Amino acid sequence: MRRRTFIAATALSALGAAACAGRSATPLPDSVAEQAFPPLGRIINVNGLPIHALERGTGGPPVILIHGASVNLRDWSFSLMEQLSQRNRIIAMDRPGFGYSKRGTGAWPPARQAAQMREAALKMGVQKPIVVGHSWGAAVALAWALDYPDDISGVIPVSGATMPWGTSVSVFQRLGIGRLGVDYYQASLSRRAEEGAIEDFVSRAFRPQQPPPGYIDYVGAPLSLRAGTLEANAQDLSALHLALVDMAKRYPDMRVPVESVHGELDWLLSPEQHVQEFAATVPDIRTTIAGGIGHMAHHARPDLLIAAINRLSGIA
Repeated sequence: MRRRTFIAATALSALGAAACAGRSATPLPDSVAEQAFPPLGRIINVNGLPIHALERGTGGPPVILIHGASVNLRDWSFSLMEQLSQRNRIIAMDRPGFGYSKRGTGAWPPARQAAQMREAALKMGVQKPIVVGHSWGAAVALAWALDYPDDISGVIPVSGATMPWGTSVSVFQRLGIGRLGVDYYQASLSRRAEEGAIEDFVSRAFRPQQPPPGYIDYVGAPLSLRAGTLEANAQDLSALHLALVDMAKRYPDMRVPVESVHGELDWLLSPEQHVQEFAATVPDIRTTIAGGIGHMAHHARPDLLIAAINRLSGIA
């Protein structure tokens, strides 16, 4: 139990670092950050709030891409969307509170984010998509599958946070200790950004691989370091475990096929827990664990993600 709790504390804090990227050494005012890294796609109004979505490709079953903690859809659009769009219509979205998607007041657990993004997809005319989620975004993809199983063709957690960490973490989070830890971590993240250490965070996220050339300049830490995004990230990280506790109870009733893609050396979300334990609860699942690959499996082995999409699409 102590080991599981330690792993949980490490994972919940490190999820922020795993996705915060960009070369800016100092957090910028929102207006400056947004001028430097403007929207790449279209803004869709959903329940009075904007959802930012970027689309590529026109063929095959549609695929929704959901990013992880701190970052935004640029993680997907750096290079992966072009590869994935050769055979499918690909749509990447900023999760509510990140990039150029906004969230309202109150809690925004994975299920609420999934509902908001689903409405955006429906407004785009998307029918029966395959939903892909990386890291924290995998919880949103799985919530989508649990709550709207008739609306999607399948779900793909990539290096996904799928399982809760243990009862001690539940107690900590119910007492608010989880949020205190996240707030401390966020302050540390901002301080280290001011000291020019963003590259260290990105390298840590990719290890044992290296970030692709140009990735750090492209993704944009200034967007991740805006006050509103830091607050959204803190809310998400502190609430993730309890959300997964509730979701895990429903996994045996999952009605859509699942393809899990994960790195063997994922230091943040272990394949033993977030693939093997998860797979034992899901009726229809195929797992792929990539040898020698860390947390950013979608960048390190895009071929495995493409193969999973093809299987769910019925493409040989």
